[in-house]
Amino acid sequence: MQKPQDLRDPAALAQLKRATDFLMNLARFHFKATIAFDVVQDDGQRLQFERVGEVFLQRPDRLFADIHLDDGLHRQFWYDGKTLSFAERSKNLYTRIKVPPTIDAMLDMLEDLLGDPMPLADLLYNDLSPLEKRASEADVVGDSMLDGRPCSQLAFRGETVDWQIWIEDGTQWVPRKLVITYKNLPGAPQFTAVLSDWDTATRPPDALFTAQVPAGAAKIPFLGTAAAAKAMAAGAKPAGAKATGGKAK
Repeated sequence: MQKPQDLRDPAALAQLKRATDFLMNLARFHFKATIAFDVVQDDGQRLQFERVGEVFLQRPDRLFADIHLDDGLHRQFWYDGKTLSFAERSKNLYTRIKVPPTIDAMLDMLEDLLGDPMPLADLLYNDLSPLEKRASEADVVGDSMLDGRPCSQLAFRGETVDWQIWIEDGTQWVPRKLVITYKNLPGAPQFTAVLSDWDTATRPPDALFTAQVPAGAAKIPFLGTAAAAKAMAAGAKPAGAKATGGKAK
């Protein structure tokens, strides 16, 4: 029997490994992200939405994310090695949950609870080796310029997703752009993230990873539950407050 052909270009795998090794060896980093993602409607119409945010990571057990959605929502996440806290500042809501003591285990638990993929989370793990293992095909697309910075564009194919990554050339091999196509979902929606303002040297203050719950915020069930979705949609009221009726976006 003929051995199946390996469709993974060694040069693409080598560049990916160089970038993932670089990220894994960083004690800390911060970046900003501009994200666009598709939502395919039941009738097949493809709608695109956006969000912008920034991420601060301190290995092995600190993470903070600040996210602004295009519908006006403002969300923040804090992870301090023991607890994951979430605040929806635009609706004065918060929740928190006990989580495992490492970033990798926390992210795994969070994805299970939410039931949805978290594309950028793949860049936050302490172990990034699964990125290469998931690829059944790998190619070097070529040179590219992003925000005035020379990059190498790589393309990969997997069982359920195809993805591309643009890695900065030089000595700081950070990802500058990520495109994921969910080819097994109806309409093959895409997720695109442009990553900028990388800082791999500055140590964030410890206070950044301590949850800052808004004054008077109402606590809701953890995200991913039906009760949490209902509270987010309606806008929960602090204990003792009276509901005024109506619906909030």
